[in-house]
Amino acid sequence: MKLCSVFLLCIATLAAGQPSPRSFEHLSQSAQQAYAANRNEEALRLYAQAVKLRPEWAEGWWAIGMINYEEDHYPQCRDALTRMVGLDKSAAPGWALLGLCEFRTGQYDLSFQHLKKAHMLVPVKESGGQLLAMANYHLALLLTRQGAFELAQQMLVEVALRVRNNPDMVFASGVTSLRMPILPSAVPSDQRDVVAMAGKVFWDVALEHTGQAESDFKALVAAYPDFPNVHYFYGTFLAAHSPKQCAPEFLAELRVNPSSVPARVQLALHYILEGKTAEALKYAKQAVALSPDSVGAQLALGQALRGAGRDQDALTAYQAAERLDPVSPKIRLYLANEYRALGRPEDMRREQSEYRRLKAEQPNWP
Repeated sequence: MKLCSVFLLCIATLAAGQPSPRSFEHLSQSAQQAYAANRNEEALRLYAQAVKLRPEWAEGWWAIGMINYEEDHYPQCRDALTRMVGLDKSAAPGWALLGLCEFRTGQYDLSFQHLKKAHMLVPVKESGGQLLAMANYHLALLLTRQGAFELAQQMLVEVALRVRNNPDMVFASGVTSLRMPILPSAVPSDQRDVVAMAGKVFWDVALEHTGQAESDFKALVAAYPDFPNVHYFYGTFLAAHSPKQCAPEFLAELRVNPSSVPARVQLALHYILEGKTAEALKYAKQAVALSPDSVGAQLALGQALRGAGRDQDALTAYQAAERLDPVSPKIRLYLANEYRALGRPEDMRREQSEYRRLKAEQPNWP
């Protein structure tokens, strides 16, 4: 027998003794069965083999990410979900889980972008399930850390209505309500009681337990009258439920915290509604002087100036707000209305067009 024939015969004999490679269909089915039976290690191995055969299998990358998340292997989860959303950019659960993994690995900027993406992909009237509720909760934590307290509170209201009862989330709501730009884990030990009380109040308000909220607010103010933003928090509640009673709380906040810009903004808005233009302008100007980079202060000044009939000056304030936050649809409406008042229809139409474009780019975003 020739040497090459002997060699080929040996190869054939060896091959006959080896198991044949399993097909993608067999691997994927076996992986799903193992995962359903809580055999995570086996499932992970099988899913990894399956996506190696078919890298475009988004469901496989999702499963790998989910298993790693359940096992607290966050970097591996992040890497798998990055592959998954690259294949299916419309998958809200994928963006949500990716953002949660990045939160766990301390990649807060990326986590914010991806949790926001998940939020915007879910229509307002749909709950999105428990995963999206958890994603919105962590999005609220990151908004709080950024100092976007009002947006964070909007997120937390949605979470409260979905989750109903969660001590960690209640506590985190206190951090947001007292305008502390930190994560809950960073709250000093000597401030945990006031934060917990504020969180309980917020949760009552979110769940529309108004009577209990009023009682809890009074207890909070009585226990911590000199803690920053306690009076402010109570004032915002009164502004929504008993507007005529809110100004004293914002003024009390200024006595505790003389440099408070948010209290001045709220006073300006309150006096605008009451038709007290001079008082509104006073506090709005003070707010802008203390914090020229505050969008809220610039908008309050614009509204106060418009109320005083000073439309050109109001436009300048709104333009300053637009420079600070160029992706805000709401600011474009303020500008459109001001251009209408000034008799500038082309500019008005441009801002209306920008409003529609920004809303389309940021669906379901407050």
